[in-house]
Amino acid sequence: MNKFIKSALSISVLGFISLQAQAGVVFSFTESGGNVLMNSSGVLNTAELVSSSPSGWGGVGVETNASQQSDIMGDTTMGGLDVAFGFHDGTDFSPWIGDMFTTSNFGWSTSGTTQFATYIMDPLRTPGIGISSADLIGDFWTPDVSWSKSGTFANLGLTAGDYTITDVLTGEFISIKIGNVTSAVPEPTSFALVLLGLAGLVFSRRKSI
Repeated sequence: MNKFIKSALSISVLGFISLQAQAGVVFSFTESGGNVLMNSSGVLNTAELVSSSPSGWGGVGVETNASQQSDIMGDTTMGGLDVAFGFHDGTDFSPWIGDMFTTSNFGWSTSGTTQFATYIMDPLRTPGIGISSADLIGDFWTPDVSWSKSGTFANLGLTAGDYTITDVLTGEFISIKIGNVTSAVPEPTSFALVLLGLAGLVFSRRKSI
């Protein structure tokens, strides 16, 4: 096997391993037709995080706490939270500290069956996510929540940006995206196209040898 083929295969394997290592959930806020919409996606492997004590949350919406310089969001319209997961020591929590939400805003219209709360209010809460154990399949949690509320980012107090916390050891992430921001994590479909392209290069190279 020549050097070109070896290099291409190495890139493909390393990329596949990287894709498997990077997993998590995304809560995406967008503006559409005079409304702000929030949709959730992805799968969280809780075994890649650190078990912690659950903290209460009620209702649905976002909250800012000026004294703690922190923001939290949650949806417990379908029930309460009884398990929680945080990040390993050394993880950078700064993306969730500041002005992601500039005003507390509750009462969103919501649909879905899962419940959650993301929070970073140390020492009141462990940075991470609280969920219901009933929503877990093994170690995996898949959110299906969607929200809507009349307004814009500006008048609902949402600051556009990519607010992602990635575990320093495992790469598991929880991401809150406000607006059309580009993710640093490869989407599975996009990465699959890259692998197909590399495979095509290898095949064409072999035919020309």
